[in-house]
Amino acid sequence: MRGRYLVATVLLTVVVLLPTWAGGAPSASRVPSNVLVIGEIISDSNSLDPAQAFEFTSVWTDYHVYDTLVDFNRDFTRAVPKLAESWTVSSDGKSYTFKLRSAKFHSGNPVDAKAVEFSLRRVMRLNLTPAFIVTDFVQRQEDIVAVSNNQVRVTFKQTMPEILMASVLGNPVTAAVDPAVIQKNATADDPLANTWLSDHDAGSGPFKLIGWSRNLKIELQAFDDYWRGRPKMGRIFIQEMPEATAQMLALQRGDIDVAASLLPGQVKELTGQPGFVVKSTPTFTLRYLAMNTGYAPFANKNVRNAVKWAIDYDAIKRIFEDSIEVGQTIVPARMFGYLPENPYRKNLDRARTLMREAGFERGFKADLLVGVAPVIPDVAAKIKEDLAQIGIDVEVRVIRSAELNTIYRGQNHQMVIARWGADYPDPDNLAKAFADFDIRQLAWRNKWDNPVKRMVQQAVGELDRAKREALYKEIQKVVLDEGPFAVFAYPLRQVAMRANVKGYDPSPLYETYDLWGAFKE
Repeated sequence: MRGRYLVATVLLTVVVLLPTWAGGAPSASRVPSNVLVIGEIISDSNSLDPAQAFEFTSVWTDYHVYDTLVDFNRDFTRAVPKLAESWTVSSDGKSYTFKLRSAKFHSGNPVDAKAVEFSLRRVMRLNLTPAFIVTDFVQRQEDIVAVSNNQVRVTFKQTMPEILMASVLGNPVTAAVDPAVIQKNATADDPLANTWLSDHDAGSGPFKLIGWSRNLKIELQAFDDYWRGRPKMGRIFIQEMPEATAQMLALQRGDIDVAASLLPGQVKELTGQPGFVVKSTPTFTLRYLAMNTGYAPFANKNVRNAVKWAIDYDAIKRIFEDSIEVGQTIVPARMFGYLPENPYRKNLDRARTLMREAGFERGFKADLLVGVAPVIPDVAAKIKEDLAQIGIDVEVRVIRSAELNTIYRGQNHQMVIARWGADYPDPDNLAKAFADFDIRQLAWRNKWDNPVKRMVQQAVGELDRAKREALYKEIQKVVLDEGPFAVFAYPLRQVAMRANVKGYDPSPLYETYDLWGAFKE
């Protein structure tokens, strides 16, 4: 993915792309104290309209330019106020009424209930990629109603535990946009100004979008009238730097404050170095090996579990250069409902016993599909080596992601190494994908139709928090013991920064937590 350039080219690129203050002593920071410069890969961004943004950089940017009704606390266990200072819920758990605080859009217009109503209905009207986060739970636009100037009611299709409500209404797709600004920039062909908002600002968040030069930089500026008070950083530059080497050099030279996309070896090199800080967190993402139960050997649970017992999980962690946390459950660490159990470890005697009990003592052949992403072919080679020790002759096929996805979504694989990330921070999102065949996601792709799906369908609407948590833990145990998935990793988000940067903390969900309070000493 990342090419190699001559050092001179890298240095020239850094000089050309960075703001004009780049100059001075090589070891000292060249960035003003009220400015934060982040080296990142931002070429994934297609649109900054909250109703359309679905790429990592776009969503994280919108998280700072726009505000939602609610947010999560830092451990993602409960909802906290944002634009809504409080809320009440109906006795059936389906309707939430939010009382808005006094807040302004960047235009100076007030954020009122009509604006929130307009924004949520706009998501449903546009019906773009992230709209499912709303439409999966809200039936009609008319179920979103401004009941007074500062109160808005949202009625869901089903009972909504508070943490699930926050997963929906805390997602940037549901952010408030300024109706007056949208209407001013609407056209006959684009009545909701989707094209205009792709690179303009109609938000009320802590930072204003000053500009987005595609594949170059995103520039944010502190909003003086933000309801929490003005952010400490006056400006934030998110600089396109696709080369990890360029990020490393720029950080060491003081041209940037944060390097967000370093390679694991570079992170290790900077760890413990004076003048730098490295922070990491497991993300709400899984790496896993899937076995299609439509292929006869994998229809047998003992064979699937033999595979799980044959894999050397610690060796895979070494291949990733410690940029993952070993995990085996479908709900990742730090998410509500997480089951902290890793029962499988390399045990060839146990794996061979299971193969013998399944009637496959002499083994069988299987194809393993993997993408071309860095490291993954090496992981596949290690799994091939591990499974050979229990008689499974694996042929690894390294193919492009588009082809792999077509085969996988068509249920035409035997084994595949894949990645899955949570769309919202609630175990419902993962349980549906991995355990509910009827959803036609991962359980369906691997032809695993298990009665546990009824537990998934029950858990989503359970209002009793303790009972809901217990249901999700039981679901994870069933998938661990019976499922066609060998989850092996929770990838880490690793960020290196200058030691004077404070309040820049990587998040399991977005690139960072809220940067409203970030500053430099």
